[in-house]
Amino acid sequence: MRGLMDRLVDAPLPEDSGRGVSMSDIRKGIAADLENLLNTRSEGARLIPETYKECRASSLTFGILDFSAYSLLSPQDRDRIRRSLEQAISLHEGRLSRVRVTLEPQRELDRALRFRVDAMMELGPDNEKVQFDAVLQLNSQNYMVR
Repeated sequence: MRGLMDRLVDAPLPEDSGRGVSMSDIRKGIAADLENLLNTRSEGARLIPETYKECRASSLTFGILDFSAYSLLSPQDRDRIRRSLEQAISLHEGRLSRVRVTLEPQRELDRALRFRVDAMMELGPDNEKVQFDAVLQLNSQNYMVR
């Protein structure tokens, strides 16, 4: 199953030539798409009025909020970040369901937000539990997903 970025790029994929795609390749594709999602900032969800539900669930809101003004030491801010990440992943990564984001405890003097994404990878009749580890480097505002 192709992710959003694979569908937008005009490069041939293994399944185009009739070859099967391995679970590892699917997982790597999802990780790359999650990284793209998390490294895209979007204020669409905040700016689009509640009455436009379809717009709020569309690609207009692809990305996440800018968390640069949030404190990683504040429990309220950490929970807002966690909920926002869960919502963005659930909305924009259709190959994953039952998405749960767990933030790791903040380490003293660590300028990074570390978290885990647990979800079910939708593979038709066969679903598989997956886990991705991710890090937000605060100095660069870049996410890395493994």
